[in-house]
Amino acid sequence: MQLIKHGSTYDFIGKRRTAAVISFIAVGLAFVIAIIGSFVDLPVSPKYGVDFAGGTEILVKVADGVTIKDLRAGLGKVGLSDDSVQKFGGTGLEYKVRVESVNYGANDFFEQVKAKLEGDYGAETWTRFEWDPEQSIKMSARASRTIEVEEVRAKLAALNPDVTVEESKVEHNALIVGFPGVTDAVKSSLSGALGEDQFEVLSVEMVGPAVGAELRRKGLLSIVFALALILVYVAFRFDLSFAPGAVAALGHDVAITIGVFCLLGREFTLPTIGALLTIVGYSLNDTIVVYDRIRENLIRFPRRDLGEVVNVSLNETLSRTVLTSITTLGAVLALMIFGGPIIADFSLALLIGVLIGTYSSIFVASPMILFLQKWLPVEVPVEDEEEAARRAR
Repeated sequence: MQLIKHGSTYDFIGKRRTAAVISFIAVGLAFVIAIIGSFVDLPVSPKYGVDFAGGTEILVKVADGVTIKDLRAGLGKVGLSDDSVQKFGGTGLEYKVRVESVNYGANDFFEQVKAKLEGDYGAETWTRFEWDPEQSIKMSARASRTIEVEEVRAKLAALNPDVTVEESKVEHNALIVGFPGVTDAVKSSLSGALGEDQFEVLSVEMVGPAVGAELRRKGLLSIVFALALILVYVAFRFDLSFAPGAVAALGHDVAITIGVFCLLGREFTLPTIGALLTIVGYSLNDTIVVYDRIRENLIRFPRRDLGEVVNVSLNETLSRTVLTSITTLGAVLALMIFGGPIIADFSLALLIGVLIGTYSSIFVASPMILFLQKWLPVEVPVEDEEEAARRAR
């Protein structure tokens, strides 16, 4: 099946300078928004979900007739601003309540937890207790030996039966103790303002600021390491002159996707990082197909100009590129329409990434080979005897 007629002669390489200007502008704007916006208060800047920023996120379902104004009025009594309540899902009855900087007595509770653990296990057993007195809703307690989570939870239940205890995902022999007071305060406030039968708490997610910062750092490192390993792979699989173009295209796709997310005001969460890594894999697959055809044509036409070979290769793989993008977009659109709000941001990131990835495999990855020709000249592969004989026949 071909959407584009065989033997097309579109001059992609002739438009590479125009495409380069567009890409530089887009990536530059994304850089300003994402990097500078993280340190300076800009109208558009990265918004981090509870995974990365820390805090508590409570999903609330309300009865018919309860509006977002009613929710905000009820939660205003516990010091939450209007932007702490947002619609969630398409039913109009579910809302996300985000609590960031208030902890409702968490500092006193964690002091009690520290005293309890030191009293039961001995002060020498614990090497560190860490939390932010002003913001933390979770405390990190690191021990010098392994201590069972259920055992600690049972001991701390005497302080508060709703306390949460789990193993740290980033430290060995460390426990994360969650303070349940935020959820209790929200429930109490809504009960007084709306009535107990007018709302239901569907889920509660809590992440401490220290853990959120660590997850954010590791999410960024995962993307950097992926790009570095791809650089090595492409250099080994094809030629060193091909590798920078592949990495530039992938970095281009990730940067623009991040910039669009910032412009749309979407939050960055762990699923978003997963989507960015998926985009890297998808875009690389398309780039590898084009690179493989370029290498084949360098053998077939060793006397042709490199730019001409690259252009012919892009035209020969164009139908495959377009078909792959269309089928992938169909699957992503189905996820966006029927997948529900849980994976809405994941699907949106994939949608942006597939569109940008198709563009970059044509106008970024391959033209970079020509741009780097002065410093990294392409070595024409030598055709083996069997292949030469086959072509001769």
